[in-house]
Amino acid sequence: MKNKSKIIQSNSFTLKSELDWLIKLIDYRLEVYFKLNKKTVEFPEPNPINNDNSFYAKWIRDNSLDKFERLIVISSIANLFFPEVFDKFLIKNKGLDKRFTEFGGKLDSDKSRFIPTFSTLCFIFYGRDFEYVFESQNIFDKNYKLNKIGAIYLSGNENDHLKFSQVINLDEEIVKLITLGEKYRPNYSSNFPAKLLSTSMNWKDLVLNPIIMEEVENINAWIEYKEDINKSKVLQNKIGKGYKCLFYGPPGTGKTLTATLLGNRNDIDVYRIDLSQVISKYVGETEKNLSRVFDIAENKNWILFFDEAESLFSKRTSVGDSKDRFANQQTAYLLQRIEEYSGLVILATNLKPNIDRAFSRRIQSTINFSIPTFFERKTLWGNFLNDISDLPEKSINRFSKDYEISGGSIKNVIQYAWLYSKRKKDKIKDEHIIQGIKRELMKDGKSVEINN
Repeated sequence: MKNKSKIIQSNSFTLKSELDWLIKLIDYRLEVYFKLNKKTVEFPEPNPINNDNSFYAKWIRDNSLDKFERLIVISSIANLFFPEVFDKFLIKNKGLDKRFTEFGGKLDSDKSRFIPTFSTLCFIFYGRDFEYVFESQNIFDKNYKLNKIGAIYLSGNENDHLKFSQVINLDEEIVKLITLGEKYRPNYSSNFPAKLLSTSMNWKDLVLNPIIMEEVENINAWIEYKEDINKSKVLQNKIGKGYKCLFYGPPGTGKTLTATLLGNRNDIDVYRIDLSQVISKYVGETEKNLSRVFDIAENKNWILFFDEAESLFSKRTSVGDSKDRFANQQTAYLLQRIEEYSGLVILATNLKPNIDRAFSRRIQSTINFSIPTFFERKTLWGNFLNDISDLPEKSINRFSKDYEISGGSIKNVIQYAWLYSKRKKDKIKDEHIIQGIKRELMKDGKSVEINN
């Protein structure tokens, strides 16, 4: 809590300085506009932040924001937390008995609060310098800096046909970062049908076949050098946008764990898409649900993990009726959104043949998570039993050799054996492990013949 308090204090100090600059800017513009001061008034400059270590200052520097962009950010913060800063714009033109339209802005429902619009910010910063006001329209372009990083969005009434009448808002992620120093992690809801994956395991706990691990390390390499690709037009043309991979293989072979650990290792959040909430029987609803996820994730650098992907990414069929046509439209839409996504998308399935061929062409890495070999099973048994059992290596060798089961199944066996030993007030024994293996084999519909 102490560290968090220091972070908030540091951010608050810097934001107060920016807020003071905003107040000076408003006073300056009104003085100049109404010619309240016969002397030449100098344009107020913001305080330098080159040596400021607050999250706000670091974010401004990392994104190379200029003074007008800083004004956009601090105005949005003021509109959220300190709306009184804009009260001076509530004054009326006595000659016309109405508000000054030059100020732009809106009034709340009680007509007691002034809400700044984009035209308000242009007035504050540029006054009547039309050349710069006209140039400022680039804020509405997709490639504008604050749009590319997903920092802002526009809001207003349906009747607001002019973009200059829109209110500029800061994305919730940015607000949390520059005020609290926290990462934005949306909660699971019907509007965001995805769950944050987490694990207490480390990269060294990941036991995979060397061939599989080599492919996984290629994904790590892409994450590490992603920014190099983004900064180079040559690399963008040759390598392409984003990275898509397919994990396939039996349950419990490490697909979800690998995706989660890729995120942990690279400090990136991994979200598993909840397909039960995404897929809808109503025409167009599935696309809308997925669109919400992609729109939110687009500028967050998240890893999107589609488990049981065959239900969404299945082969397109010949059109026999309207249902086939709509299913094919869904697949085509997914292809487009995945191809446009600039981050890492992982599709996981137990049924590789059911993936549409069009997806296969767009997938950079296809990894078969097979049942672990004897040596991999031995490592897994040893890792899971470490610190909770003193079973001899002879027993571990036997389990590894005789039973070809996945890492997920081995984990379930250990859990069962530990709980069973506690019930019997005993330590884990071979027979407890054997009983657990029987249960796992029965779950998979396999033979339960065990050699004791």
